[in-house]
Amino acid sequence: MYGDLQNLDPAIDRYSAAVSLYGKDRFDEALALIEPLLHAQPVDAQVLNLAAACHLSIGHLHDAETYWRRAIDTRPDYCDAHNNLGVVLKELGRPMEAEACYRQALSIAPDHAGAYVNLGRLFAQLGHPDEAESSYLRAIELQPHDGDTYVNLGVLYQDQMRPPEAEAAYRNALAAHPHEVKARFNLGVVLKTQRRFAKAEASYRQALALRPDYFEVKINLAHLLLTVGRLEEGWALFEARYDPAWPQRKVAPPPVDFPMWRGEPLAGKSLLVWPEQGHGDSLQFCRYLPMLKARGLAKLSVACSPVLQSLFETIEGVDECIPLDGEHEIPPHDFACLTMSLPHRLHTTLASIPGATPYLRVPPPRAARWKGRLPAGKFRVGLVWAGDPRSDQPAINAVDRRRSLDARAYLPLLCVPGVTFVSLQKGASTQPQIDTLPAELRPFDPMHDVHEFADTAAIVEQLDLVITVDTSIAHLAGALDRPVWILSRYDGCWRWLHDRDDTPWYPRTRLFHQRQPGEWGEVIERVKLALEAWSARQRAPAC
Repeated sequence: MYGDLQNLDPAIDRYSAAVSLYGKDRFDEALALIEPLLHAQPVDAQVLNLAAACHLSIGHLHDAETYWRRAIDTRPDYCDAHNNLGVVLKELGRPMEAEACYRQALSIAPDHAGAYVNLGRLFAQLGHPDEAESSYLRAIELQPHDGDTYVNLGVLYQDQMRPPEAEAAYRNALAAHPHEVKARFNLGVVLKTQRRFAKAEASYRQALALRPDYFEVKINLAHLLLTVGRLEEGWALFEARYDPAWPQRKVAPPPVDFPMWRGEPLAGKSLLVWPEQGHGDSLQFCRYLPMLKARGLAKLSVACSPVLQSLFETIEGVDECIPLDGEHEIPPHDFACLTMSLPHRLHTTLASIPGATPYLRVPPPRAARWKGRLPAGKFRVGLVWAGDPRSDQPAINAVDRRRSLDARAYLPLLCVPGVTFVSLQKGASTQPQIDTLPAELRPFDPMHDVHEFADTAAIVEQLDLVITVDTSIAHLAGALDRPVWILSRYDGCWRWLHDRDDTPWYPRTRLFHQRQPGEWGEVIERVKLALEAWSARQRAPAC
């Protein structure tokens, strides 16, 4: 990425040794070695280029910028320095300046493939996929055997939900470099997206053979195994999500001094169950708490988000519900266990999923508070059209974009006669979308008075049906044993399995899967027809 670091006069042994150290990721030592050369008069532009590359590699972005600017001052036609300066400016959040640097590099050397690659990355980051694609394709024309560029192109296609083209790009990358582990991993992801599960599994396992500590692959393989119903294998591999050897892990063990529960006898012991990931996961897997208590626990505690506390206090067998609000101490326990490790520790298979509902109940004071507050109507249907964007978490945000709709996508449903609609949508950017609907079709919106899940549960209990995208409300409605229809994206979540429109997790749930990536219109039409039929059945006189 940083250009030619080896074309200086070979007589300068110090520089050559520094280049060698740089190649071994010993950046501080390389900088120390070339320090005297940086004060020479005149200083060579390639020495400045090396210094900048070292500073960038150790995270000293402003120092890197300084040295690349000095290199350009020393040699204005230094193409690599212009290109590399663009890299650091992009990292510093100055995309327009970065683009200018890449274009300057190309004005000096029109066939500089690296500058086209960097332009592609910049355009992809800025949300300009057409320009990114053109840049990558031009780079491939110039360097047709560069596997890394094919990987970049594959990622771009993947983000655009163009799986066949992404697959072709990754296969081209592997043709160039058969042991490129990222291409092997990404190919597995794309094959899974296309529901070619056996080939995806093979690709993941090949990636792990190349790099056994590739934790992202382990998690994706776990999700695949869960998707196809091989739950015991999937749960076991999913334990990698909090492995301390994974620096980028998204899940950490509970911050307590007592040990993790790994299946030891629980009779007479105390256990703390700790949450992870989203509210939906907590709502789905809290069903296991009574099973833990049945093993003879003297004390069962569950830590949870404050917005779940009053609802979780209704779960059978829970002795203490501890809100994670920064004000409550965590008392000592014999063991702790992450919520999503419970299926693994309790050996859950497809046949043994604890599917009995309801396992959550509305606290009576909350039920009384909401009684009679919904509009009159014989058939009341709750609606959720979007999830939580989580813009600070790019991977989760990308999934949310694929699962969420705009409120106006529900217009065909809102036109179904004989139904009173109630919005269950929360979110600073999504709840106000209700105002974009025609006034006469807007669902009743009680959500400004909803402050925790017990409020939402009290509303859901009064509904005849909930129609939702794949959000926590789907789990809440299912846990309350209410009928729920889930609109599931094409690359649906592992928990819904891949080949069925029902789910063993919630007996009164129906799934409406996308048949094409990103295509919601056809899904809405199927839901509309089902809703019309459901409404007609509800109105039909009893025989």
